[in-house]
This record gives sequence, structure tokens and C-alpha cells, in this order.
Amino acid sequence: MVNKSAQFKNMIKNISQVPEDIIREEEKLTEASPFRQKFHIEPKSGFLNDPNGFSFFNGKYHLFYQWTPLAFKQDPPIWHHGWYHLASSDLINWEDIGPAIESDTELDKHGTYSGSAIVIDDKLFCIYTGNTWTNTQTDDWQRLPYQVGAWMDENNQFKKIDNPLIIDTFADCTGHFRDPKIWKHANDYYAILGAQRKDLTGTAKIIKSEGNDLTKWEKYGELKTNEDNFGYMWECPDYFELNGQGVLLFSPQGLSPKDDYYQNVYQTGYFIGEPLNYETLDFKHGQFHELDAGFDFYASQTMEAPDGRRIMIAWFGISEIDYPTTKYHYSGCLTIPRELIVENHQLLQQPIKELEDLRKNEIRTDIIIDSETEIRTSEKITQELDFNIDLSSADSFILDLRANQDNTKHTRLIIDRLAQSCLLSRKESGVAFAEKYGTERRRKIEFEGSLHVHIFIDVSSIEIFIGKGEVVFSARIFPDDSQTKIFAQSIGGKSHVTGKIWDL
Repeated sequence: MVNKSAQFKNMIKNISQVPEDIIREEEKLTEASPFRQKFHIEPKSGFLNDPNGFSFFNGKYHLFYQWTPLAFKQDPPIWHHGWYHLASSDLINWEDIGPAIESDTELDKHGTYSGSAIVIDDKLFCIYTGNTWTNTQTDDWQRLPYQVGAWMDENNQFKKIDNPLIIDTFADCTGHFRDPKIWKHANDYYAILGAQRKDLTGTAKIIKSEGNDLTKWEKYGELKTNEDNFGYMWECPDYFELNGQGVLLFSPQGLSPKDDYYQNVYQTGYFIGEPLNYETLDFKHGQFHELDAGFDFYASQTMEAPDGRRIMIAWFGISEIDYPTTKYHYSGCLTIPRELIVENHQLLQQPIKELEDLRKNEIRTDIIIDSETEIRTSEKITQELDFNIDLSSADSFILDLRANQDNTKHTRLIIDRLAQSCLLSRKESGVAFAEKYGTERRRKIEFEGSLHVHIFIDVSSIEIFIGKGEVVFSARIFPDDSQTKIFAQSIGGKSHVTGKIWDL
């Protein structure tokens, strides 16, 4: 408990209490990082994690993220935590609104944890978990979570609701009860929260508010799933319905690795099945599927766009990992926004169409690959690749991205037609990190002779969409500036690559 005590002792309520020169010193150190992204959301300094409050309000998309701007500040340490606010008209160009909800009341004094938002008339209603601890003068600290409400007006100004919406947790749960995701059904409002039962198993609980009085909520019940013992905690649950199917996204903690699956510290995935029964809270679903097959993906959140698309964004990182950016006093970014599509009881992910507006300098590719071959590009670092790879006459195909001149450094994608699988390796990507969690990730994928591969490369990340988006690999990578080339190789026969490359 020593570390927590020290942290809370140094905690401040509002970032405005910190001298400007201290803030600027941290931001200047972060600006010096060679790994700063070009088209991904990152913090100016400190720690970014879960996306929150993803919504469309007053003609713009609004996005918040968990924000600890002085997380790496030492001598003396200063602890500040809250939500940071961005807004956009197109999901790619983001306006910096600044600090939003901060940990400045008795209901959230030890942390403004994750939550969500929904439009009510001419305001945006936000619901989130306020983290507090009791018995702090003893060795028996007890977590006391509050579910807190706040209203944001058209000028992006917040006013918190004075009284908690829900006090404490359900009777059968520990104090781990958080991350409300709100939605409306019929005339009532519901929110689903991640929880931990007292037998140390994970679950999801639902609270309810009848009518439009968002200040009165009740503990409605537990979501009834097929999994009574699936990890020790579920975080960031998100329920929605798409194409007539009920979908539950969530991040279970405590899953043991199994074959190629559950290889990360923590997982994020989904159940898909029949729509939720609101009377009994029965949710009949299929097996759990990981959302992302890569190394760095957690705490996803979705929203419904004005045109009906279901858009998802997630934390491009995972707890417990020390990323190379911490040297520059920051860590974490968000994934590119992705459209979710339900097809054949499977959730597909595709890059949102708005990302096409970032394209410049198109290069067309039509090449037969046999031995190792360099693919012509502009050699800019940030790129988009949209390829169709025909390996019907080959056993496997290797694509080396962010490679150096002699291809000894690269991020490698291997498509194996015989094994019907794809493998991503960051073993030789650049600065090594998190190697104890493995340097390769593999997924099975059924295909005939050809496979569509859509790739987004930023300064320190790569996102790969395979097929229709049934397999996605997301990975943080930390190459140097010399790694600007792309190589391809075909094994056991020739492959044919057609497609386009753009600078972004």
C-alpha cells in the first residue's frame, strides 16, 4: 500500500494547479521523442489509456481518453488523473479541447475512471466510475466505487451531478465494479459495467434508469452469459446490436494462453448471439473471439455514427508493458477508428472510409514475386498499403515492412497457404520491448489462392487487416528512420501482388 499512499498524497484535483513551466517541461521532453505518431491520437505527455465517452454531439464526434499527464514526473512526483477531450467533424482531424472531467470531488477523488456518453436533448450525458478508497489510515484499504454523472453543454463545459448515481457495488461483487457503457432501449436507459464476483471471477452487471431522469438509477442485475468462470475481472464492457445480432465487447483479465490465443497480458474480445432479453437479462451467445490478433490492443469502445455505422476505437497498448516511449515521459496512443460489421455470426473490422482523405502520392503495384524483391514506394515512413496477394502457385508469402536497406530489420508478415494461417513477427522490428510476452502472433484464416491485405503504417505502429477484416493484427513497433523499405518474397512458387500504396 506504500505506493498507493504516496500516489494519493501527491494527487492534485485540477491540472490548473500545476505551474505552467512544469507542464511545458514534460511536454517538451515528449515532443523530442523520435516515435511520435502522425495520424494516431497520442497524449502531449504522460499516460494515455482507455478511450471514453465516444459519441456524436452538436455536429461533431467527441472522444475522451484516460489521462495522467504527469505520470512520469519525478522529483517531486505530481499525480493528476482525468478525461482529456478531443472533437472532430471527420474522425481523422481532431480538435484539442483540453481537460474535461477531473478527479476533483469526493466521488472521484482517487481517480476518474472509464465511462461513456449519450446525447440527451441538447446536452451530452456522461457516466463514469469515480474511484475512491476507504480505511486509508490502516493497512486494510477498501475500494469504494461510485458511478458518477456529468452533463456537457454545447460549449463543452461540464457540470457534475452532485449525488452518485450508484453507490458501491452489487452484493455478490468485490469493489472492482467500473466502466459503465450507456445506451437507450425503448424508453429507458441502461449501462453495463465490468465486475468481479467475490469468488474472484469476472462478470458484467447492468444498471437501469427509467424514463429521462438520469439521476435515478437502480442495480438491475447480472448479464447472464454462458461463462461463469472466464477470467478474474471483466473490464470495459460494451453491448450493442448490429444486423439483428447482440454483441458484447469486453476485456477479460486472467485468461491463460491457449495455443495461438490469449497470448497478451490481457485480452479484448466479443460474444455474439441473440439480442439481449431485457426482462431476464439472458444473453445467448457463441464462443469468445479475440478482437485483435496482435500485441497491443485493449479497452475498446464503440459508438453509432449518424449514418448508422458502428465505429470502434481502442487503446493501442496494454497495462504492464513498459513501452520505449516512457523514456520521453509518455506512453499510449489510440488505434485508428474501425467500422464493425456483422457477417455470418462474426465481427469484421474495416478501416473507416474517412481515412482515405489522408492519402497522397499513389503508387500502383503489379509485380510477380519469386526471390526477395523490393517493392517500390516513396520511402516515406507513414503509409497505407492495399494489396491483393495471389499465392495460388506458392506455398507461402513473406512481406517485410519498415525494413532497412539489407532487410535485417523489419516487421514481418507471413501468409502460409498450406497451413491456412498468418503470422506477424516483430522480433526484428527495431527497439526490443515486452519480449517476455513473445515476439510472434499467429492466426488461422481460411482462403483460396488469394488474400486481401490492408495495412496502415505510422511512425511507431502497424495495423494489418486481412481478408474482409476477420483477422486484424495491431502492433506497436519502434524502428529507426532508416527503416523505410518494403520487401516481399515467395516460397515454394511465385506470387502475384497487385494493389496500391499511398503516403499518409
